Amino acid sequence: MSRSILFVDSYYFSMLQALGLEQRPAAGDSYDVALESTLDFGFGTGGAYTRNFRALGWDAHIVIPNAFALQALWARESGSRSPWRGGWAYGAHLSRLPVVSSMLHRVPHLHGLLLDQIKHHKPDVVFVQDINLLPPTLAREIRKHTGLLVGEIASPLPPKRFLLSYDLIISALPTIVQTATSWGLHSAGVPLGFDERWATTSPASTRPIDAIFIGSFSRLQPQTTPLLQAVARRVPGLKIYGSADPDALLAAGLSEHYAGPAWGKEMFALLGQSKLVVNRHGSIAGDYAVNMRMYESTGSGAALVTEVKSNLAELFEPGTEVLAYSNVEEAADLAAALLADPARLDAVAAAGQARTLRDHSYARRAEQLVEAIDVRLAAS
Repeated sequence: MSRSILFVDSYYFSMLQALGLEQRPAAGDSYDVALESTLDFGFGTGGAYTRNFRALGWDAHIVIPNAFALQALWARESGSRSPWRGGWAYGAHLSRLPVVSSMLHRVPHLHGLLLDQIKHHKPDVVFVQDINLLPPTLAREIRKHTGLLVGEIASPLPPKRFLLSYDLIISALPTIVQTATSWGLHSAGVPLGFDERWATTSPASTRPIDAIFIGSFSRLQPQTTPLLQAVARRVPGLKIYGSADPDALLAAGLSEHYAGPAWGKEMFALLGQSKLVVNRHGSIAGDYAVNMRMYESTGSGAALVTEVKSNLAELFEPGTEVLAYSNVEEAADLAAALLADPARLDAVAAAGQARTLRDHSYARRAEQLVEAIDVRLAAS
């Protein structure tokens, strides 16, 4: 009999709004059809994990717990409690509230419906991709209905009590693995990756977008402004996509480069039309190369210009598969030089894509996760 796993992957509320998943579903909607349509949009990683675990012989399913429309459909079809509508955008906030957080799983709201689904599936493994969403009381309750509770995180850690009920912590960030281990938790490092469905194979030099940056742009990311200003001076065709503060863009003189948000398959289409991608990490990364954009960019066949990091050479060969910069002016110089040398541009992009498809796909990540899970199951 195959082993079973349930992925719990929450979405940004802005993404749910874009997909209409914060609204009540129509009367004739089907949960399976709506879920598959959501996963086909290409946002998040739970869908890629689910598909690749199935390819490895697992009975794998996914829940998007904060997608009200999907959860209401599941409740309707399964005969579960009809969910309350209000407050679904604030699941992680509710998880931090004293007293309230200990009762969330008892009512037909986001947390209670998630618990209903876990009881329904009875999976061997529950894999939570948003640890902040689950208050400790709910994590302990879930632990009663599964053989292994796994949490994945590569963002700032919540209070220690949020992690204590987990059997295994997975992170792409070595400092989180170290911290979890120091807390007495079993932990393993598994990098993020690329969903190979979105690979584009056209030569980078033939693509219409010279350079692209996709990510958040606001006053909360002070390192982003000087980087993009420097690149824009050398590469006038730079395009900026993602969540952005219009006032911050205007103050930085970058408004003319901004082209709006980009999510899921729309983002991958843009990467597949780009010659090169300018990447930067958030402050939590420290001295490590860990973010998903590295794999999305190279996997999409664009040349990657990213920061020098202590572990970058473990992931890509700098100078051959990616180009690495130590300061913003060097980033701009590297981008301009690549665009002026189409042969090298194509060589770097092709080498980076080959490395990602070989070593950094979610097919490979699923294998690594199974290895980590098997080690923990064998020890339990």
